[in-house]
Amino acid sequence: MKRSVFIRLLFHLTVAMIVITLLVGTLVYRYTNSMLKEEVLGSNTELLDQSRKIVEQAFGEVQQMASSLALNTDVQKSVWLPWNLEEEYRFLKNTGDLFSTRINSSNYIDSIYLYSAVNKKLISSSGITDIADFLYADHLSKFLEGRTTSAWEAANAASAERSDTVISFYFSVPIQSVKKQGALQINLKEDVLYNAVVNTNKRKLGNVAILNPEGQVLSYKDKSMLLTRFNQTDMERIQREKVGYFVEEIHGEPTLVSFMTSSFNGWIYLTLNPYDEVFKRSKDVIHLTIFISLFVLVLGVLMMVVVSRNYYKPVKKMVMALASNRENPLQDMQGKDEFGFIGESINRLFHENEEFKAKFRSQELILQDHVLVNLLSGKTTDEKDMLRQLEYYGLDLNPEHFMVLVLRVHLEAASITESGEQERNLIYFQIRSICEQAMAGFGKGVYVSQFHRHDVIIMNTGNEPDHSHAFEKAKELALRMISAVSEQMDDVVMTVGIGGKYKKLTEIALSYNEAAEALLYEQVAGQGSILSLHDLELNRSNRNRFIAYRQQVEKLIAELKTGNLDKALAQKDEMITQLNNDSQFGFSYKHMILTHLLNGLVAVRVELVQRGGGPDDEERHWYADFAKLQSPEDVQHWFGELIRNTASELQDKRENKNAEVIEKLTAYIRAHFREPLSLQMLADLVFMNSNYLSKVFKEVTGKTFIDYLTEIRFEEACRLLDNTDKNINEIAELTGFGQKQNVIRTFKKMTGLTPTEYRNRSSLDRLRIEN
Repeated sequence: MKRSVFIRLLFHLTVAMIVITLLVGTLVYRYTNSMLKEEVLGSNTELLDQSRKIVEQAFGEVQQMASSLALNTDVQKSVWLPWNLEEEYRFLKNTGDLFSTRINSSNYIDSIYLYSAVNKKLISSSGITDIADFLYADHLSKFLEGRTTSAWEAANAASAERSDTVISFYFSVPIQSVKKQGALQINLKEDVLYNAVVNTNKRKLGNVAILNPEGQVLSYKDKSMLLTRFNQTDMERIQREKVGYFVEEIHGEPTLVSFMTSSFNGWIYLTLNPYDEVFKRSKDVIHLTIFISLFVLVLGVLMMVVVSRNYYKPVKKMVMALASNRENPLQDMQGKDEFGFIGESINRLFHENEEFKAKFRSQELILQDHVLVNLLSGKTTDEKDMLRQLEYYGLDLNPEHFMVLVLRVHLEAASITESGEQERNLIYFQIRSICEQAMAGFGKGVYVSQFHRHDVIIMNTGNEPDHSHAFEKAKELALRMISAVSEQMDDVVMTVGIGGKYKKLTEIALSYNEAAEALLYEQVAGQGSILSLHDLELNRSNRNRFIAYRQQVEKLIAELKTGNLDKALAQKDEMITQLNNDSQFGFSYKHMILTHLLNGLVAVRVELVQRGGGPDDEERHWYADFAKLQSPEDVQHWFGELIRNTASELQDKRENKNAEVIEKLTAYIRAHFREPLSLQMLADLVFMNSNYLSKVFKEVTGKTFIDYLTEIRFEEACRLLDNTDKNINEIAELTGFGQKQNVIRTFKKMTGLTPTEYRNRSSLDRLRIEN
């Protein structure tokens, strides 16, 4: 036996602890990581939204400034009128001064230019510039060629003096003109704009970068981090999702990029945060979680070891106790653990105990049945020994005053299927249960199954001084059992025979013999009766009289079978009159004799009229009508009608017997006339003499067997000649004539024509009918 329970238990618990620790750690890490990430992303989104609003507010102010400048009179003149610098043009000076005033009033406007298409020049706060020398000439030309009246652009002003990144706003002058005669360009210096507008709250996490829809950097604190555009995949995601985040590798460092796209001008606002720095707290949490989980795991394993050892001690003691108390050790337990050994040992002990109990109970039941069988058989002579056995086996019987009931059970054929004996045993078991339940209200008693093919009840009658009271009590029990069985079980009829009342145990066999003898009269009284020799007051004189009446019934039935109706009726009248005038013959016996007569008439009808089988519905009605008769006159008249009707059916049967036989034979001839048939063959079929059959055939049909067979074959030959093109040889074979000469001979005899002449004449007759 392997000591594996302790190790296996520790292994299972350890695995469970590891799984639980990993599961809890994973859940804690995922929750903390998600919470911190949501916090960072929420802060970034808030920062981006604030930056977007501030920038768009600043851009809105610039657009309003551009609108007001475009409506200024001097600006309009500068666009529409040609410039002659030799003359005095105050509107040019006023325009330059206006631009200077607006630049000085703003923190982030770098310069303002007005382009005149008429003059191909630009005017600003610093003077007039030719378009060819203008730093932003390409961007300006692109706007003038476009159809929009305003636009934001980002450009690099690269010259010998400086190289700045500006954000420009272009505005058409005049505003509603289809053809652009001029344009305002307001330049915002990117770094000034970023510090004055975008980066207003440095305490926020990270700084904001601004990109145009193509991914070019417009504004950021450190452009060296964003010298190149984001890759195409990232830009497609930004343009598709509008708001979100992703992790991008920038200069070899994983960076968390949060983005938001402006609906104002399509610019993209970004925050860039080092991924490791942002989620440093999350990593600290997971490290702490792993440390705590490992500590709890080690502590749990130590506790399991201590606790398991303590719980293993009683298991070990039990195994040792079982092993030491067994004489024959279990040979197949070498590969099993302690619990398997304990379970197998307990199962072995349990089965041994159950086997012993079963053997003991079976022996007790056999001995108990043996005691009851001895009582019923009369093989016991020592009453004290029988009393001792009754007490030992706990039989529910008092030592004195007994009466025996014998039960005869009738099962209808329909109630027993092919399962046979098993179903029959179940039916008898159910009957026993019903009877024992009925016995519970009548004092003490025992039920014995299948003693001499009958079930037997031994019951105590009590200290009744009069035998009549004991018989009434037994009758009541019998009636209750019969009623209960008929109510609960269909197609089951039970007859009960009651023996005499006796005092001693050794006299039980006498009561049983009387009950079994009473059952002999069931054929007269009928099934479902309660029979008792004491109740019928059966003595020798009554026995002789009963036998005499039965002989009269048998004589009446014999006269009826031989066709002597008058003698049968006379015998009936004599017997019933004698019964009515016999004052010493009890009513029960008179009823038994009349029932015996009815059973005899039913048997005659079944045997001679129906030729086998059992009673039909009409004969069942006979028993019901017999029970309704009220007076001796009704009985005598009813039996007379019954005998006459039976005699009439018998006579009809005799007269129609030959006709029925011949009818069956003629049907056989019509079905098999094509085959070789002979009179002897038909006689063998009906078990009759051939000469007698020939005579009967002639009497019933008016023809001899040969003439009848020839006529049927001739009719079939005529049909074939009329309706088919078959030749004479084929017709001879199909009709049973066998040879062609037989067909020709028969047609000559029947019609005077040959078969060919018959066919031709039939054809001519059909043509005449058609014409």
